Order: sequence, then C-alpha cells, then structure tokens
Amino acid sequence: MKGYKSSETRLVYLFKDGREKWKERALSKQKKLRAMDIKVRDLSLSREKWKEKAKQLEANLQEKELQIEELKKKIANREINQKQIR
Repeated sequence: MKGYKSSETRLVYLFKDGREKWKERALSKQKKLRAMDIKVRDLSLSREKWKEKAKQLEANLQEKELQIEELKKKIANREINQKQIR
C-alpha cells in the first residue's frame, strides 16, 4: 500500500475499524429515520382525527346556535301573542 507510512496490518485494522463505525452510524441513522417516519405517520393520523372531531363539534355548535335562534323567535312570538291577547 504505497502512500501510507503505517504498516499494512495497522492499515487493515484502521480501515476495518472505520468501516465498522460507518456501518454502526448508518444503521443508527436508519433506525432513527424509521422511527421518525412512524412518528410522522402517527402524528398525521392523530391530527386528522382531531381535525375531524373539531369539524364535527363546529357543525354541532352551529346546529345548536340555530336551535337557540329558533327558540328565541318562538319566545318572542309568544310574548307578542300574549300582549295582543291582553
């Protein structure tokens, strides 16, 4: 191995050690990437679930507000009718 001053056995050890460390880092990054993908998937599903729940609650709220308005109108009409009767 021309260009290197160290012995071949030392170089083999260093290259092998470097390769092993590289493999460990690559596997670690792969695991982290998979974990992040799973987390993103779970968070996306959770967000969609909460978004749907919020939409349902908003629709429910609007329905209740309409019912309140109708009841107010009925009360107002009854009061008008009672005043006319008196």
